[in-house]
Amino acid sequence: MNVNTKKLIKQIIVVILIAFLSVLGYYVYITAKNLSLINEHSKGEIPLDTSKPTNILLLGTDRRTKDEAGRSDVMILIHLDPTNKKITLLSIPRDSRVEIPGHGYDKINSAFNSDYFDDGGIDLSIKTVANLLGIDSKDIPYYAIVNFDGFAKVIDALGGVTIDVKEPMHYHSWTGDVKIDLNPGVQHLNGTKALEYARFRYDEWGDFGVDSEGNIHGRVERQQELIKAIIDQTKDIRNIFKLPQIAQEIGNAIDTNLTVAQITKLGLTYNDLTSKDLQIVNFPGVPKMIDSISYVVPDYDKLKEIGATYFKLSK
Repeated sequence: MNVNTKKLIKQIIVVILIAFLSVLGYYVYITAKNLSLINEHSKGEIPLDTSKPTNILLLGTDRRTKDEAGRSDVMILIHLDPTNKKITLLSIPRDSRVEIPGHGYDKINSAFNSDYFDDGGIDLSIKTVANLLGIDSKDIPYYAIVNFDGFAKVIDALGGVTIDVKEPMHYHSWTGDVKIDLNPGVQHLNGTKALEYARFRYDEWGDFGVDSEGNIHGRVERQQELIKAIIDQTKDIRNIFKLPQIAQEIGNAIDTNLTVAQITKLGLTYNDLTSKDLQIVNFPGVPKMIDSISYVVPDYDKLKEIGATYFKLSK
């Protein structure tokens, strides 16, 4: 190989490298720009120290826009432990019969609905969860609210998610607004199908059920499995160049009081997280009919123990 040929090859390599860095820089710029959408509905920054544990309340709602009332069909309290790089999840069934501060006993998902309670919304939801666990509302400083349509778009932006569907899932509501059609087996689901999987509750277990060995079943279990799969999906290096689209969809799907800087810090702190680093705490409760209404009746004493063990931040 002569000197001119070697020189030409070096020039080509340099050009390719510059082009790659330019493209990567563009994606980083667009991602940072799109992530700013997340803060459109922020109530103001609450200081975040990623070296200390914290809690985030995640709500999945059926509302179409961030200004609608809607119902919280999914409620998951997330504990972040930076020391051990662990995340603890407590899924709270939407039909849990709990004390809503200032309103007596009702289903926990009613706390979010401002059409049901004048003060309904995220603040009342946080107070209700804190009261249920025997902790202070300040122990749940952060929240994220995700609507169903946005959830489906985020899954699509991730490239879908692989799930083992363990039973036939078929349901069409009489109004036509809910259509679920999934066959058993391991399959790669797009956003719409992943949402169907997360929403299905038309089997023997319904939204929440407990077997004789204390294992959780029903929609709550499927949502936990979906979270595990999504976490593992985000570890895939092929999604690096999907970040701008993911950021755009996150901005449209999530209403949160976390800032872009805080989300970035959390991402860096837990960047190696996989589903193996998740600890799922089973919700202690049993399904029960009361006055012809279907509830999940919690074990309130055990929930206080769970609150003190996993989610209490204040001393």
